[in-house]
Amino acid sequence: MEEPIVLTPEQVRDLRRRSRRAVGRVAERLHYVLLFARGYAVPAIAALYQVDERTVTAWLARYRAAGGGGLDDRPRSGRPRLANGAAQAEARRCLEGTPEATGATRTTWTRRLLQRHLFERLGCLLSKSSVTRLIHRLDFVWTRPKLTVRQGDPEAAERQAAITAAIAAHPDAPRLYEDECDLAQLPVVRGEYQQRGQQREVPTPGTNKKQPIFGFLNLLTGEWHYFLTKRKRSMEFVGCLHELYHLYAEGEILLFLDNGSIHKSKLTRRWLANHPRLLVYYLPAYSGHKTNPVEKVWWALKAECAANRMYESVEAIQDAIHAFFATFTREDALRLAA
Repeated sequence: MEEPIVLTPEQVRDLRRRSRRAVGRVAERLHYVLLFARGYAVPAIAALYQVDERTVTAWLARYRAAGGGGLDDRPRSGRPRLANGAAQAEARRCLEGTPEATGATRTTWTRRLLQRHLFERLGCLLSKSSVTRLIHRLDFVWTRPKLTVRQGDPEAAERQAAITAAIAAHPDAPRLYEDECDLAQLPVVRGEYQQRGQQREVPTPGTNKKQPIFGFLNLLTGEWHYFLTKRKRSMEFVGCLHELYHLYAEGEILLFLDNGSIHKSKLTRRWLANHPRLLVYYLPAYSGHKTNPVEKVWWALKAECAANRMYESVEAIQDAIHAFFATFTREDALRLAA
């Protein structure tokens, strides 16, 4: 456990005065001491400044030993090293992993975090632009990762094989993919064109009531079926299945579901056992829109009806949903599912 630092009012004033005059790393070190003296733990300070906990501990020890002057940069001999081969190798190793592997509390690398790591680990002092060039030289780009089926999931391949076999065995049967979502009063904030310097304000409701929706897409024909309910429980889900069972009155029906709890509850399983024409297959876990096209329908709905818009009531949300699907054609559905 770190030895506490107790500062007198004069020492606090001195550190604050130094922090206002100092720049960069020295100012941060002064704030380490001020925050620690106020009761902040080392992990919290490290997370706040995106540094290793050992860095904070080292500078606190330097302050105990030499006071405020111990936080200044010490003279260095010669010019700091630039991005040599060792720095490039270390940068590649970092970018191929996560900051957690180096002891940092962040989950993703940023230019600033990589800049600091290379300096602390190798003494390699790079500007942010140099770090950017180094990242590009190593052929890394800033982009979003993609969600994939969890590696090692023993059921994923079996489930996909079962779905493929079911479609082959029942080529003319309806192929219903199901998912559920909520459309809320609280707007979904999305980017839009705005006058420079005049940021649009989107009001928020006092309460955030939601309208649950169950959606079923027949991927064989493009037919779309949706149900507005008060809640998203097994009872409501079974009610939707009951409607569809009578809508598709003859022959077997292929039903593809994700692994939500309402799809596997006792009530649902009991109902399915009494309605054998519904052949249920569960989609691979963590596969999202790649195996369930209904999720893409929700994207389109929210982009048109929920982006930057607050609804005054649940009834207004219902009207917007009905208006959207009134013009939602089979061709629209199949294009989204493609």
